[in-house]
Amino acid sequence: MARLAVRPGPLLAVGFSFVLAVELLRACTAHAQTPPDPVVLQQSQEVDRLFNWYYASVYGTGYYKIGEESVAVLRLPFARTLRQATDEQWGLRLTLPVTGAFANFDLREFDLGRVSTSGVSIVPGLEVVIPLSPAWTVKPLASLGLGRDFQHDSSAVIYSVGATTVYQEPIGDSVLSAVGAKLVYAGYQSGGTESDLAALSVGGDLGFPLKMEISGRQAVLGTQLIGTVYFNNLDFLMPGSPREKVSHEVEVALTLGARRPFEVLGIGFDRFGLGYRWGSDGLRGVRLVGSFPF
Repeated sequence: MARLAVRPGPLLAVGFSFVLAVELLRACTAHAQTPPDPVVLQQSQEVDRLFNWYYASVYGTGYYKIGEESVAVLRLPFARTLRQATDEQWGLRLTLPVTGAFANFDLREFDLGRVSTSGVSIVPGLEVVIPLSPAWTVKPLASLGLGRDFQHDSSAVIYSVGATTVYQEPIGDSVLSAVGAKLVYAGYQSGGTESDLAALSVGGDLGFPLKMEISGRQAVLGTQLIGTVYFNNLDFLMPGSPREKVSHEVEVALTLGARRPFEVLGIGFDRFGLGYRWGSDGLRGVRLVGSFPF
């Protein structure tokens, strides 16, 4: 995170974010489709239905578990800046995250043994970077891609549309800070299974500069807290039982980073750390953190 000289009122940023969230949510939920009624899965060939493609594609590198479902995820967030944002023009950024997931499902209740399935997804997207001030940025975004489960010969269409906003300003002379929000309408379609959701995330980030360097960059010890509310629930189809419905989740992370970001093979990051995530209906997860996600 960089120190910023211009300090517009944070209440204006919060107000704009709230209005943006309400209007986009109204548009999204007006077209949202109700997911199909819960079904009982009795064949191992249907194991791909247990896989929430959208959640796995955005979760990040790590591991999460809900009910009998556990998924390990490796996410490579490739991106390329097509046009740098300036005071005179908006910026454009192409995102191309590639995600590999490996899931284990215990289906012993149906004498089907332990089933493993792996999937890969590529979900290209475009972000428009709108700097409203040196401290405040808004980014409308959209993405559309595919997921593929090679073991069970199934596929999914994954989509999202939304916007993020972030406001960065130091606290005093030493503490770096940022607040951000994201509103998204997203989901996936896989065979006869369809799941969509609307979600609002809000988070805060604090950075404490250290008297040390990382590759010539001043080191920063950081912590971040992010909460997410799912307006029409995040669905996970479970073996032999109704859906697990997640209505909210919270993540806290501790990181070590630098003032100036790094870039390796088109992957940008300014910190490295661990985040712990928990949510309703028993959702738990641990993931690697490489940035403030707004």
